[in-house]
Amino acid sequence: MEKYVFPILNFGIFFWFCVGVPMKRNRQLHAFWMTLGFALDTTLLLFIELDRSAIAQMGGIMNFWLQIHIGIATLLIFLYPAMLFSGGKVSMGAPVTWHKRMAMSFLVLRLLLAVTAVLAMAAK
Repeated sequence: MEKYVFPILNFGIFFWFCVGVPMKRNRQLHAFWMTLGFALDTTLLLFIELDRSAIAQMGGIMNFWLQIHIGIATLLIFLYPAMLFSGGKVSMGAPVTWHKRMAMSFLVLRLLLAVTAVLAMAAK
């Protein structure tokens, strides 16, 4: 059961973000919900690092899915500040177009992150 905890948490956080998307009509609630989702995701990442010393293992032999998973996670880390910045701009009246495009990319990458977490665990 223990090996399923992180994939379950990964899908749970993805679901959290999906629930937050329709909240966009209420910008304050949407901003709060999504920022909390980013915090949950970052907390999960830090916990995995502290629990498994993930960065120290990167020099070793990794399966294909784990390499893809790490690449996606790295992309997402850079997308968080961009999402927060563009979301803040939208809150101040900027057009939503750029934020919406990034959000769609973010959600696709976040789903792929959850899927590759399962595939990486299965390949161990």
